[in-house]
Parts: sequence; C-alpha cells; structure tokens
Amino acid sequence: MLTSAFEIFLRSLAYSFWPFVFALILLYLISKYLNRDTKKKIDTQKKIVKTEKENMESLADKAINFRTPKIETSFGDRRIGDVYEKKPDC
Repeated sequence: MLTSAFEIFLRSLAYSFWPFVFALILLYLISKYLNRDTKKKIDTQKKIVKTEKENMESLADKAINFRTPKIETSFGDRRIGDVYEKKPDC
C-alpha cells in the first residue's frame, strides 16, 4: 500500500513539475529573444557608463593639474601675501 501511494505521488509530481519547468524556460526564451526594449536599455546603459568613465578621467586630469589660486589681499596701505603683477599682453 505504501509503495502504490509513493508511485502515485511520484507520477503526480512528474506531471506537475515538468510542465512548470517547461513554462519557465519558454517564458525566459520569449523575453530574451522577442523583447527589443531590453536591448535598447542595455545599449543606453553602456553609453551612459562610457560617458561617465570619460567624464571621470577628465576630472582626474583636472584634479592632478590643479594649482591653488594666487591671492592678493590689502588692508589700506599694507599688503598681505605676495603681490603678483599682470603680464602685459603681447
């Protein structure tokens, strides 16, 4: 009796499990090959990543070449710091 109940259980499991797996695989294939919006999204994401990478590289170059500005401060007749004169235009 226990073996026949086990056989019935295995048959019902086989008939319910494999169609479920087949349906999942079918849905995956349909969404992968027939959905064109995902390809557009992937392309736009790649473009965004590429531009962000270029922007970060340019920002890194700017940070490396950064120089502090020269400041001239004066209070009345006294000057604090170095005095920089403007170079004449040629």
